[in-house]
Amino acid sequence: MTSFAQLDINSEELAIVKTILQQLVPDYTVWAFGSRVKGKAKKYSDLDLAIISEEPLDFLARDRLKEAFSESDLPWRVDLLDWATTSEDFREIIRKVYVVIQEKEKTVEKPTAL
Repeated sequence: MTSFAQLDINSEELAIVKTILQQLVPDYTVWAFGSRVKGKAKKYSDLDLAIISEEPLDFLARDRLKEAFSESDLPWRVDLLDWATTSEDFREIIRKVYVVIQEKEKTVEKPTAL
């Protein structure tokens, strides 16, 4: 895993990405991978995001994410990868170099009254 310092997007772009993810998929961990993490990105290279979950992301959530990113002020495209439907071989490639963009929100159980 790498740090945010190695993610090739500026702070304003990162804020847009994180806001969209927090609004639409707050219960998922999201990793960035690909050229923007490996230091090989060109100016308009896309941002590859892996939505981490054991269950596939439902179509409505995926469509909302795609729409939100396409309508955002980001100057490049965001490609979404559903971890649950990704081959183990490709998962291994991603695990070599990635940046955590969002951690899954942890729910805290409320104590029950006695």
